[in-house]
Amino acid sequence: MLSPGPRLTLVLISLASFGWAVSFGLLASLAPLTLGQADLSASVIGFNTSLYYLGVALASPLVPFLLGRARLTVLLGMLLDGLTTVAFPLVHDAYAWHLLRFVGGVGTAMSLIPMETLVNAQAAPSERASRFGIYAFCVALGLAVGSASGLPLVPYSMHLPYFLAGAITLAAMGFVAWGTPVQIANETSESAGRHPWHRESFAFATGAVQGFLEGGTFAFLTLYLLGRGLSESLTGLMLGTLFAGVLVAQLPMCWLADRWGVSRSLLGCLMVLLAGTVLMPWAHGALLWIALFVLGACCGALYPLGLALLGERVPDGLLARANAYYLTANCLGSLAGPVVIGLAIEVLGLSALFSVGALAVLGALLVAPWYRAAAHAAAAVPSAERRAA
Repeated sequence: MLSPGPRLTLVLISLASFGWAVSFGLLASLAPLTLGQADLSASVIGFNTSLYYLGVALASPLVPFLLGRARLTVLLGMLLDGLTTVAFPLVHDAYAWHLLRFVGGVGTAMSLIPMETLVNAQAAPSERASRFGIYAFCVALGLAVGSASGLPLVPYSMHLPYFLAGAITLAAMGFVAWGTPVQIANETSESAGRHPWHRESFAFATGAVQGFLEGGTFAFLTLYLLGRGLSESLTGLMLGTLFAGVLVAQLPMCWLADRWGVSRSLLGCLMVLLAGTVLMPWAHGALLWIALFVLGACCGALYPLGLALLGERVPDGLLARANAYYLTANCLGSLAGPVVIGLAIEVLGLSALFSVGALAVLGALLVAPWYRAAAHAAAAVPSAERRAA
């Protein structure tokens, strides 16, 4: 079978990522309901979600060693994601649910890292962010479809939404089989050890903050809005506004990053997020709607822009390891977010929600000056060597 060109590969990988994200979105929204109906406590439900991210974080560093069989790795990962989604409503034991979520996390690492490495490796420098914007748009669209389709189908059957989402993920394996090469170039762990990974701290901090905000701030947003006296229907519409920002902004913001610069765009997104999280408690009326849209847009753009920044700075042979580290940082942020913000809310009340989020964003911004200094120092080394010659 002939390998598709880079543009067709991007389309196929993006369609495969959509199929993966449908299962992810459905489980994120419906799994807590299933566990709640089984009379499991909120802490057990939270632990079940954490096990998913733990599976991703533990498996991610191992996936680069599998890129000699890249296509098989992605196919197995998608298979695990699809089957765990289908099986979730069929079991009725907390330990089985926990195992399924952990295995699903392992499948996610096996699916995403090779696909994201391929997008990065095949992108021309002038359109790297735009290509990740297309990929991220399909992920966000799949997440939205999965999240929104589950609850309306529950009155007909609790099994039906899981089966449909799992079937979409399994069907998307066809795009993987067509669009993913048999293997992806990857350097040895020895070569990876020689790379100054500390110089990529800004990208990794960005991934961690995005996971922290997604896993923590947005997880408690419903309680926050209800606590401000908004009705349930209005709160639902406002959450839709937030996710609309995530979906709508991916393509234009990543296109702009290719023209303005990826690192500048990341700094801009983080500064807007910092201002938004600080000012959110004082936003009312139309300003609140606008703020939620903008926060969703900027937070959603962090993930693809962080990957694009790594693609600019890391040799092609180390992209898989860079993406693995990035995904691990993102999952650690997703694990820490709900715990840290939940504890802060218990002590300080719902007003602490955006305060803690602002501190996390500020932490990433504080890494930026050090990162830029390291980048300038690294760029000066070849010049000095040329002058010495």
